[in-house]
Amino acid sequence: MMEVRHWRRSDLPSIQQVAWDTWADAYGSFVPEEDRQEFHDSYYALQKLQNLYDSKVVDGCVAVVDQSIVGYSKTYWNQQDLQFFITSLYVLPAYQKLKLGKLMMEYGINIARNYKVDRVWLGVMVDNLPAIEWYHRQGFVFEESKPFTIGKTIIEHLYGYKLI
Repeated sequence: MMEVRHWRRSDLPSIQQVAWDTWADAYGSFVPEEDRQEFHDSYYALQKLQNLYDSKVVDGCVAVVDQSIVGYSKTYWNQQDLQFFITSLYVLPAYQKLKLGKLMMEYGINIARNYKVDRVWLGVMVDNLPAIEWYHRQGFVFEESKPFTIGKTIIEHLYGYKLI
């Protein structure tokens, strides 16, 4: 059975693992493991995830296959700039091509509609070509590039949006 559902506090350890495993696959060729580990330890520490879970401007969902969490997505409402971001969208490599990413994207877009915005924003590393191609197929347009730091590694990050 496959489903995408709202995240639960009890999902947070699985979300940590999904992030780590997908990063190894997606970023392993251009971000050293020690830099990925430093970033993961600071941004995906259980307390940090619990704080995000409790936030009024952050939401999330998980993709579940046969009762195992195999993906997750997180959204963020930037109240100051009135922008809605999909800040994370990860699916374990063995479960990609099952349309789980698309379902999680739609989940985030439905949340964005509650904020009465006309687009959702996200960022993707320029070296993550499969993700960029996938986002293009989903209708994203990338207009800007900014540096993004993971540990000691600095990578250009494309920022773009999809009209909803």
